[in-house]
Amino acid sequence: MPKSSEVRVRFAPSPTGELHVGGARTALFNWLYARQNKGTFILRIEDTDEDRSSEESTQGIFTALKWLGLDTDEGPIYQSTRFDLYRDYVSLLMNSGNAYYCFCSAEEIEGKKQEAMEKGEGWRYDGTWRDRSPEDVQAMIDAGAPKVVRFKVPQKGTTVVDDQVHGEVSFGNENLEDFTLLRSDEKPTYHLSNVVDDIEMGVTHVIRGADHLPNTPKQILVYEALDAKVPVFAHLPLILGPDKKRLSKRHGATAVTYFRDKGYLPGAVVNYLALLGWSPGDDREIFTLHELTKEFSLDRVNSSNAEFDVEKLGWLNGKYISEVPAGELMNSVRDALNNRGCWQEELDMERRDYIFALIDLWQSRSRTINELADNIAPFLTEAFPYLPEALEANITGKDLLGPVEALREALAQVDPWNQEELEVTIRQLAEGFELEASELIQPCRIAVIGKASSPGIFEVLELMGRENTRVRLDRMIRYLSKVKAAQEGGAAPVEGASS
Repeated sequence: MPKSSEVRVRFAPSPTGELHVGGARTALFNWLYARQNKGTFILRIEDTDEDRSSEESTQGIFTALKWLGLDTDEGPIYQSTRFDLYRDYVSLLMNSGNAYYCFCSAEEIEGKKQEAMEKGEGWRYDGTWRDRSPEDVQAMIDAGAPKVVRFKVPQKGTTVVDDQVHGEVSFGNENLEDFTLLRSDEKPTYHLSNVVDDIEMGVTHVIRGADHLPNTPKQILVYEALDAKVPVFAHLPLILGPDKKRLSKRHGATAVTYFRDKGYLPGAVVNYLALLGWSPGDDREIFTLHELTKEFSLDRVNSSNAEFDVEKLGWLNGKYISEVPAGELMNSVRDALNNRGCWQEELDMERRDYIFALIDLWQSRSRTINELADNIAPFLTEAFPYLPEALEANITGKDLLGPVEALREALAQVDPWNQEELEVTIRQLAEGFELEASELIQPCRIAVIGKASSPGIFEVLELMGRENTRVRLDRMIRYLSKVKAAQEGGAAPVEGASS
């Protein structure tokens, strides 16, 4: 049994889909609270809905938590293996008079709901079987009638949720219906399995989304009926989309794995999730997981809903990428380059320093690992496109074939191949053609990386190397030749193809 003073929290997802950012934020806050208080973080899989639950979703939850760095102390514990335990607790509630059988059919209940709707009234279960005689109940059992077990909610008084985020929230018992504990197939409802597991696991603090707050008075009544200690509750603010509505699939991809696959760093995602509803009390925005563990507290969780801003997450991820040593990004960049078909195994051994230099060159200009890989790829392969907007702004309508051919010949003579010599050569050549330096630099930049913006072109060329630069200028010359031929022949403009 856990120590009475030990903090014990749990993250209890339903494996009916991918772990989304709202669930990840809940897991993070529970993990932080456990670590800060030297407590226990439990993973519980609430898979009682067997039709919707899947092993794939379960494994996806494990993968997402591991990627975020949220290790568990106990679990996973599966609710689907604990049905007998839930039924035992139902028996206790039945024997104590806190629960009863209800034989109302689904059709009967639906008819009552429809009738109330037609009158413009709300409806909740009316207690049809709440006080029926034992004889009536036994007769229905003997007849084999389908039944559920309902909790007998006190008809008077108030149930108070003393919430760590929202303060005291009162619910009049007269507004709570006699809710179902056990379905007709003898499977538990959320209210039953949730409370029983929290009791059995010694959970001291229930930290979850504010959407569960209306469930809490019902669960407190079950705790009290079982003479069990009620845990401390903290209901986190909802996460909203830009339209101020609860974040959902209609706002785009919100799964943790989506951000992983798009090249976000786990530290940046964790950092951003922590700031959705929590504040350190000052203007700081950058935190390591270790720093968050030291700083986190429930009393700094805001009751106001938080907005999920993808742009802000992108900015934060860019900050992380720019500040991480190149060596720590190597594995992620390698995987991303491999996915683009421009990684060779020999790069790991023979050109590791070269890759480090490329990462160092581009990391401050990249918001994601994928963007970083896209920026590096032209240094490793010719198979990259010329961005149409770059061509339109810098090449279309200009006669640059001669200057680019001259540039190829001039660069072939540069010795040594360094930034200083490259700059002198290109600027002198531009002057000889009576061009602004940028009018030659931009076609050169597009030739070697496919776009019109980059770190300093001379630094780029130095890293690209003499031979790679020549190959890419040859490709640009072929492109410009086709453009010129098309123009002279009155053909349609040549597209900026990838080859």
